[in-house]
Amino acid sequence: MKLRFFLVTFILVALGAGCEERARPSVLRSERIPNDAVKQTASSDALPPILHSSEWEKPVALLPPVNTAGAEDSAFITPDGATLYFFFTPDVRVLPEGQVLDDVTGIYEAHLIDGAWSEPTRVWLQDSGKLS
Repeated sequence: MKLRFFLVTFILVALGAGCEERARPSVLRSERIPNDAVKQTASSDALPPILHSSEWEKPVALLPPVNTAGAEDSAFITPDGATLYFFFTPDVRVLPEGQVLDDVTGIYEAHLIDGAWSEPTRVWLQDSGKLS
């Protein structure tokens, strides 16, 4: 009987501790970019974009704070032109399995304010501590 009591108590404590709300990491993107990271530019791109239509212009890199030595990818600008969403990872040499745990890889947003982009902030797709 005592064994059953201790077993049930242990399971309840273990389950309760697993549901504890955790604070989101407050790590800056710039803190996780390795010192030896080299930004890829259009001039160093092995497969540069080829324009097949006059409807598009050649790509132009954004200035900091959006553009860093890390990897910004898959940019999306809202129709009003005031919000930019993009994917960021500090080091493309890290496998995806490692990026999941680095606290900074993910989707970011920046806002156009007086002609300049704001410091990007992380977009969290789920409330902290809430199960999906």
